[in-house]
Amino acid sequence: MNDACEYFSGVCCLLFRLMKGEGVLNLSATNTYSMHIVKPETLSSQISKVILSEIQSGQFAVGDRLLPEAELAQKYGVSRTVLREAIASLKNEDILESKPGRGIIVKNTRSQQAFRFSDIFETISIDEANHFYEMRAILESEAAVLAASRHTQEEMDKISNAFIAMQDAVMKNQNGNAEHELFNRSIAEASHNPLLIEFLKFLDAKLHDLALKLSINTMASPGRAYIVLEEHRQILKSITAHNKVDSHKAVLTHLNNDAIRAGLEIFDRKV
Repeated sequence: MNDACEYFSGVCCLLFRLMKGEGVLNLSATNTYSMHIVKPETLSSQISKVILSEIQSGQFAVGDRLLPEAELAQKYGVSRTVLREAIASLKNEDILESKPGRGIIVKNTRSQQAFRFSDIFETISIDEANHFYEMRAILESEAAVLAASRHTQEEMDKISNAFIAMQDAVMKNQNGNAEHELFNRSIAEASHNPLLIEFLKFLDAKLHDLALKLSINTMASPGRAYIVLEEHRQILKSITAHNKVDSHKAVLTHLNNDAIRAGLEIFDRKV
């Protein structure tokens, strides 16, 4: 039991670190991971921490309005672009919100960044990256199982259309990233589990750049793109047939192959 708890704790640590944008996987042009993870402290991140500190110290209460953008940028001595990035980060944390006619308003004083593990680990090891990919495989495969048993015809049409769009992109030698994201999102929505839908949506938003790089790498050549497309065809076929077992297997097969293409090893590796 202790080993299981430690394993799951490690997975959660990595997930939350990546969700907070605190680690960036370096991907080489040869389609392999460089397992050195950098964690730069951007200027916008520093400014968001300053604003959050001011809010939590009581300088601002819920409902209070921040200074106009130009004045805030001058106050902190940064460009408006940097400030916007900092504000966007705090909006994503559900701390700030924009209201028409009022500007930027304090929505909450408590940050979701209570789950910040960057102070514990300074780098992401190969094992941690494998843990993350395993967690992704677990979540997406279970979403497919639920989608296979719960989807409506309208939802199935949306999944099918997303696959057709992916297929068209491959035929035109395009990367198909947006189409791929729509395919995954449509499956999650067909699960009819609001928590799973929101969690996968949250992950997708936080890991957009990483997912983009992975998609480019795993579909870098026409031959490989068709292999990836065929894996998605099997997922589509299984969900359409309401076959939960095959849906689960199809997603795990795809993500296991995807992990191998990315230089990772999941499930079969020794721990």
